[in-house]
Amino acid sequence: MKAATKVAIATLSSILLMGSSVSLVAKAQSYEKSQEAAVKKTAEAAKPISAEEKKFIEQEIQRVKKLTQESGDMYVLYHKYPKLNSGFDISYWGGIHEFTTYEDYLNKASTLKGSILKQPANLPEGYKFSKARIEGPTEGKFLDEVRAEGKESGKPIYAKKIDWKEAATIRLEYTNGKDTLAISKFTLDSEGSKKKGFFEDDFPAHIYPKYVFWHEGGFEYSISTTWDMSKEQKIDILKAAVEK
Repeated sequence: MKAATKVAIATLSSILLMGSSVSLVAKAQSYEKSQEAAVKKTAEAAKPISAEEKKFIEQEIQRVKKLTQESGDMYVLYHKYPKLNSGFDISYWGGIHEFTTYEDYLNKASTLKGSILKQPANLPEGYKFSKARIEGPTEGKFLDEVRAEGKESGKPIYAKKIDWKEAATIRLEYTNGKDTLAISKFTLDSEGSKKKGFFEDDFPAHIYPKYVFWHEGGFEYSISTTWDMSKEQKIDILKAAVEK
């Protein structure tokens, strides 16, 4: 029996005063395996990254970057060496669409599932469309799939195209040339979903823009203004903007 196993048995025996010798041996062996796995993981993390791997990573990132610029598609990248990615094993490219006309925004938004935002008919006088933004999801089961496939590939970096059908974030902005009115949709997590209905922000009185939030169906809808507007008027505009 290995020395580590003997030490583990002695340690467990001092803690577990009752139990069969078979049970103690099994636990000691399990302990030994977990220790070996930890040592292996530490050794792998300390292993120097080859020049070939670094070159492959850089080339793959540039390839994906170019693909997203040309197609507008979204890619998720799994990093075998998180330390080369600010400590994160996942990164994203693409999945963000920006628009300077309402018509272009609506053409894209109308292809998506779930609720979208539409131009409200009750905007304050003088306000016109300024810009819009649609973002794809950064959370979901697809991340587990990318991680699993990335690990199985053995590659220092692994990229997968994600075909998303429902936006995680949508934002419309309107302006009169001086002030701004913005309407947004955001996917809530389980913690955020606990709060329901309409409510205002709790920022200090002098902080602008001012928000009214609406939590419903797992989403947060909001309207913000850079000037004073009543909560009631904000709610009316927000309701008019949310298309289900």
